[in-house]
Amino acid sequence: MGLLRRRCGGRGSGCRHRTPAGGGPGGLKSLRLFFAVWPPETVRQRLWRSLAPLREALPAVRWIPPERLHITLRFMGDVSPEHVPRLLSAAEALGEVDRFEVGLAGTGTFPRRGPARVYWVGVRGRPLVHLREGLDLTLAREGVEREDRTFKPHLTVGRASRGRRGGDRSRVPADFTVPELAFTVGAIHLVRSDLLPGGPRYANVHRAILGTGRE
Repeated sequence: MGLLRRRCGGRGSGCRHRTPAGGGPGGLKSLRLFFAVWPPETVRQRLWRSLAPLREALPAVRWIPPERLHITLRFMGDVSPEHVPRLLSAAEALGEVDRFEVGLAGTGTFPRRGPARVYWVGVRGRPLVHLREGLDLTLAREGVEREDRTFKPHLTVGRASRGRRGGDRSRVPADFTVPELAFTVGAIHLVRSDLLPGGPRYANVHRAILGTGRE
């Protein structure tokens, strides 16, 4: 796994480089993984319905269907199967973190300047930032390097179409709003992402329940 820096057999072991697909031990294919929080289905459906006016205004955007809407805690990239247990251990170590509530509110795009590439809904709640910090800490204990990028909690709802003439790169209209949707975060998931022509296919690899380490 490209982010591993310890327990890898020392200099020259290749652990600081991403494992190419099919290049894992014994020819096992690497897994594209990320940690995520899945909002409840009811919240995802309500959010999808509230975005209907935006989908009509920006039809060329590739809108993410409700079953794939999630909050990415940390993207891990291509991971060799032999390193997956370390990620599971890092996730399970967060069991002492209490469950908490977050809210979805506000919209925007990345980057802030120039043509829009990513359309998002904001996530309110400092506990989510603390959860990410805790995940970084437990991953570091398993030999995973920290990310340099600042964590900006959001839920991606659409992406600008690439390779299409006239593809919409417009900003979200200033007068567009989504209703605030609150839900309880009770678990984090390690998710596998398989890139397919019709869009990514997600599969939960592991679920770590929060609040299990307290009486």
